[in-house]
Amino acid sequence: MAPGVGTQATFILANPGGLAALDDAGRLLGKVVKLPDQSAPSTPALHPSGTLIAFSLTGQADPKRGFGSDIYTVNLDGTGLKPILQHEDNNVFYASPRFDASGNVLYVHRRAAIITNGTYSGNDDAIVRVDLRTNASTRLIKDGADPTISPDGKTIVYVHLKDSQIDALWRADIDGTNAGPLIKGKDAFWYLQAPRFSPNACQMVFSAAGHTVGEMPGGATYALSRSTGGGQRLAHLSIPSELFLVPCDGSSLKSVGQTGDDVVPAWSPDGTRIAYVGSGGFFVLDVKTQTTHTVAQGQDFFFGDLLWIK
Repeated sequence: MAPGVGTQATFILANPGGLAALDDAGRLLGKVVKLPDQSAPSTPALHPSGTLIAFSLTGQADPKRGFGSDIYTVNLDGTGLKPILQHEDNNVFYASPRFDASGNVLYVHRRAAIITNGTYSGNDDAIVRVDLRTNASTRLIKDGADPTISPDGKTIVYVHLKDSQIDALWRADIDGTNAGPLIKGKDAFWYLQAPRFSPNACQMVFSAAGHTVGEMPGGATYALSRSTGGGQRLAHLSIPSELFLVPCDGSSLKSVGQTGDDVVPAWSPDGTRIAYVGSGGFFVLDVKTQTTHTVAQGQDFFFGDLLWIK
């Protein structure tokens, strides 16, 4: 592995193969860092300095803390790999780290299995605020996952969960207050994931399938995806996924492209394009023209969490 390969990367792709550094044509430059054996990274986030990423890492069970996932950081040059938030018990999972604009605070999804009388009875999901200067953690939002922070730092949008299953997109003030549904209409989805704020506009993109306007069809069943830290996904009965744009106030909804499978979108730094991987391809969508370009294809692109660095 070439030293410092991450500093040359246009994209970082996290999947079970590691943290791959890719050039602007989707070619593999190498791995950002060597990770522990039998571990898998996910949900990377770029520090405001542009020199460091945070990500979730699921590895082998710890002898004392059991099985779970932790939040790590590493410099793009491959140095300084370290855990900054470790699961404290068996079946506790941390995922989806998001920095605030200062880089001193991290917002993270925490999921813990609820065991009642020795039997699994559900999950406790929350979005947690971590002050990286003091390591103090504050539980902000109940039944939340996969947060995204507005560019002005005042709003958090997240996947709201109901009985540990995906419900809808919600928003809250950055301190967790005034939480409620984001989209003002009666739009609903069979499944949704991965809201991501534009870096320079008051809008966000998310991946969803089964868009309806009105009441959610009865008997719908949901499953969490990799990006929200849980288990296997259910098929959408051949319903393709789409990328949707929604403004900060939730006043409208616009489909900008079909993706076939659920994806994790990544904004370009200038906010004009959205990249994603899925179904064996690496794609870039032009937001204005709503045209999609196939950057690369191959076995590395069936799924993964993408980060557009530069």
